[in-house]
Amino acid sequence: MSNPAQILSPDPLARLIQKNQFIGWLGAADFERALVLTSDVWKAQARGVPHNCFLLAAADGTAPEEIFLLRVSGSAAPSADAELQARLEKLKARAPASGGELTVEEFQFGLLQGRVLGTFYLQDGRLRLGSDVENYAQAAGLAVYRPEGAALEAIVNYLSPARRAAAEEEARRLGLQGELPRFAIGTVRYASTERRHRGEGAERAVFHLNAVDFLARRTAVFGMTRTGKSNTVKKLVSVVKHTSDDFKLKIGQIIYDLNGEYANANQQDKGSIAEVFPGETVRYRMMPTPGFELILNNFFQQIAEGHSTLRGLLEASKLARSADVEAFLSMDFAPPNKEDCSSDYEFQRQTALHQLKLGAYQAMLARAGYELPPDFKITFEVNPGIRNKVNPSVNPADGLTATQAYEWFHLARQIQDELITSTGGSWIEPDTNVLMNLLLQKNDQGGYIPGFRLLQPFKDYHAPNRRTDVCDEIYNHLADGKIVILDLSVGDPVQRERLSKRIARHIFRSSMATFNAGTHPPHIVIYVEEAHNLIGRYEALTEIWPTIAKEGAKARIAVVYATQEVSSIHPNILANTENIIVSHLNNHNEISELAKYYDFSDFADSIIRAQDVGFARVKTLSNPFVIPVQIDKFDPEKEKTRAAGGK
Repeated sequence: MSNPAQILSPDPLARLIQKNQFIGWLGAADFERALVLTSDVWKAQARGVPHNCFLLAAADGTAPEEIFLLRVSGSAAPSADAELQARLEKLKARAPASGGELTVEEFQFGLLQGRVLGTFYLQDGRLRLGSDVENYAQAAGLAVYRPEGAALEAIVNYLSPARRAAAEEEARRLGLQGELPRFAIGTVRYASTERRHRGEGAERAVFHLNAVDFLARRTAVFGMTRTGKSNTVKKLVSVVKHTSDDFKLKIGQIIYDLNGEYANANQQDKGSIAEVFPGETVRYRMMPTPGFELILNNFFQQIAEGHSTLRGLLEASKLARSADVEAFLSMDFAPPNKEDCSSDYEFQRQTALHQLKLGAYQAMLARAGYELPPDFKITFEVNPGIRNKVNPSVNPADGLTATQAYEWFHLARQIQDELITSTGGSWIEPDTNVLMNLLLQKNDQGGYIPGFRLLQPFKDYHAPNRRTDVCDEIYNHLADGKIVILDLSVGDPVQRERLSKRIARHIFRSSMATFNAGTHPPHIVIYVEEAHNLIGRYEALTEIWPTIAKEGAKARIAVVYATQEVSSIHPNILANTENIIVSHLNNHNEISELAKYYDFSDFADSIIRAQDVGFARVKTLSNPFVIPVQIDKFDPEKEKTRAAGGK
């Protein structure tokens, strides 16, 4: 157990030293590396000295003025340096005084290699951590300890005064009042084998996340399948939700759920986000499913989006395409621009032609079996002369049923030559003629074509009951602080990618518009699972995901992306990532990519060797170095209790 007298000391520097955790002497040091003389006896008394564990080196027997923070990087062979050997022999001679009845020979001495992480010291009565050392000339002979419990918690949760001040200012700017929101997310773990350093009698150190680090920031979660990525993301979702609840601040969260594990419970995780926060979660899917909203749009009302969907589906299909279908794929349904018209009359004429085009398109959709929205009529205007020639008994401006619309265009085609002659060809534009061909299944030469039947396989991508664009609906949910889950585990992969980008683009543009108007956009966190499927390494910087990574922070947009392929993520996104959480990776190429960032190179061997679920290495904006952490298991029942107002 820790030394209570040390832990309760009023001196924050002295509280770090636990005498019973003594493991040896500092034999040598420089600005980067340290050599620690230790023995089997001391290591056993301190419950082991695992690879990558933290060590503290301080003057023995006095109140320390400074403490060196080290990380064990490996063992060291005996040195051939005569001066160092002499120094080590003197340190060995001190062993009986520290070890009781054992002789020097029985101590089984060895050397540990450590990396210098920084120096703890006091300034203005406050604990400080410098990321280097000012002087190592007097380092030899310092006592070395392996901190645990409260001392270790102080180290891994250390927040510099400068970072605290910045975080508090940022919290105020984000609308968070009171103490900085910090949440326990796991405990320190150094190695896969945890019999000693986390076993019976050992004091586990709790690691806390500073929630401000994750708002309007970028976070990466790396790891192989079934090593805890999804569990970590669920913990982050709950941290943000608790921050939102505790501080009465609306924070919208949207999860790009490629495997359906956040929207639905599974055997491994025994719960889903949707089950934990049922009243605060809205789920979307590409196919009609009870309990889910359709992620799709109404093709009769969101014309451009519906046509874009059909274009993507047709281009990805193996269906033969006629000249009319090729023309359909290249159509533009944007309405006429008044500034491009020479007169008001010309603008009105172009508008009427555009409405006729939309009417033909909607009639074709209806003919293909696409369900019309409730009480929807196909409406367009034609001049009285054309109306009387086609069918004087109906007026398309009053609205037509699907059957009436088909019959109207069928009659118009029968007398098309007459209409062209009477109007000089101006009654119809080429795109509308193509749409009539597809509707009536006849090309310009009168030959049969499949026409509208080519669209019939894609009816499930149409949402007849939707009255607003799904992007607007999703953004409104986020602005209201809801958790939105996009279950992308079903549906066409091409459409999945297109819709994913469209929604992300809408979120970014909407928030940036609010920001540019001089007001505060809503807080939004975007989670992207299997991010390599959506965020390509070779995407242009103008594409939406690199853009969000670069500019989303000022619009209060945070991004959390999870993948097993570090190398697959766009380098611009990686370069702008403040928080990185890594579990097991299985190849050296990915490790090499990761090692470019912070001090993850220290953990390269451990990351590739240890496959324990939830064993992660964490670097956040507030932490000056990587912390090895066992992430707590996401507990649906515990989360439900907390969400319901319990503890």
